[in-house]
Amino acid sequence: MSSSIMAFLASLSLAISGVPRFEPAPCPSTVEAGEGIDCGFLVVPENRSKAESRSIRLPVMRLRSRAERPAKDPLLFMPGGPGVSSVARLRSGKKNLLLDERDLIVLEQRGVKMAQPALECPEINTLKGEMAAGRLRGASAQNALTKAAGRCRATLTASGVDLDGYTTTATADDIEDLRKVLGYETWNLQGLSYSTRLMLTVLRRHPAGVRSVILDSVLPPEVNFDEVAAMNLLRSLDLVFDGCAIDRECSAAHPDLRKRFAQLVATAERKPLPLVLKESATEGRPVEVRGAQVVEALYNALHDPERIPLLPRIISRAAAGDYSELTPLVEDSLGPSTMSWGLRLSVWCSEEIPFEDPKRIAAQRSPALGLGGVDEGTASMETCRVWNVAPVPAEENTPVKSDVPTLIFAGEFDPDTPPDWGRQLLESMSQARYVELRGYSHGASFNRCGGQVTMAFLRDPKGPLPLDCVLQLRGADFGKSAAAP
Repeated sequence: MSSSIMAFLASLSLAISGVPRFEPAPCPSTVEAGEGIDCGFLVVPENRSKAESRSIRLPVMRLRSRAERPAKDPLLFMPGGPGVSSVARLRSGKKNLLLDERDLIVLEQRGVKMAQPALECPEINTLKGEMAAGRLRGASAQNALTKAAGRCRATLTASGVDLDGYTTTATADDIEDLRKVLGYETWNLQGLSYSTRLMLTVLRRHPAGVRSVILDSVLPPEVNFDEVAAMNLLRSLDLVFDGCAIDRECSAAHPDLRKRFAQLVATAERKPLPLVLKESATEGRPVEVRGAQVVEALYNALHDPERIPLLPRIISRAAAGDYSELTPLVEDSLGPSTMSWGLRLSVWCSEEIPFEDPKRIAAQRSPALGLGGVDEGTASMETCRVWNVAPVPAEENTPVKSDVPTLIFAGEFDPDTPPDWGRQLLESMSQARYVELRGYSHGASFNRCGGQVTMAFLRDPKGPLPLDCVLQLRGADFGKSAAAP
């Protein structure tokens, strides 16, 4: 049977079953009193290419505007991942300036924590915690993750889950269905990290319903993330090393910072560092702080604009045997993963791994990089073979072309999605504008300055942007590292 006939039968089946549809329902979490928040479920097919696919239910929260006459086109926001919940902790919109002018809508991605079904893999979450604590590493860690993925896959499929239905294109179609069932002619989209790829996919598939797009910390579909995951981290660390070197006070207090970092990681690799960690962070279990744990702690700190200027001092003191400032960073890095790993693997193993080079992925864990063998990749080739989902068409690994007004944010120190990935969208998106915030990192727009630019863009997506606050940013003041803690 031809694919066109199959698609027709699938669409006919959906029309008969009343899917897609919106069902009002209580909010996923108890919202604060007095909040104007409506909740419900978007009901859609699990596998959009199969006529007999069952329905799944995706939580939706609509935060009503405080304005007497709200703008007719709301903003839909979705966070990163894939595998991060949009709605699990959303209880209030009181501090959200967006609601002064328009509604905000939040959709739970198919397969994530509050969706029905949720593609949870608790054993993988636990193993990620073991790896974070240094109790599991190297080949043993990869083997354990692969075996856990196989068991999780068996559990999910036995419960009736069709793992091939959980892709970025399917979620993009969910977004379009939500717009239609809520009755909006057009709306605005905002995506963070992985959800920038999701919003770009909406532009590829459903541009007519999109008034404007805001992309923060861009993950374009054409990049091969796992091939450069460690190099992205090294880029950010080099900014810290070089930033300290050209700052008179920082360089005097912490000379040869790059060398000290290498010494610190090498020392931890030879023998776990003797950090005294809080029992609340370790849950009373031993933690081996080796090179990977040191690097992961610094990686997490690179997401915090307040901590970035202090990294030279933290690294320098730790290299000298004073771990007082490194210790809380390590503590913050401990604990199991909170991702919905079933969804995460379904997306990654169908959309990233099929287009990546195994040798380049393996090189990102090489000891030669001097990162203690830390693995910033998302999934291994071995794990994806076990997960066994169908690869997406090659088109999904190509740049998106669009003339929809788009605002792109990037953070200078972002260790996950480097600014270049945002800039490269300008080549294929004729109405895109790029804003890089010095001193900031992943999620660069979530501050006062970024908020001002965002609000102005939403009022007039083709109008001038108030960039004075962006131009006034000094960036990271590494002179702070010269002062005593």
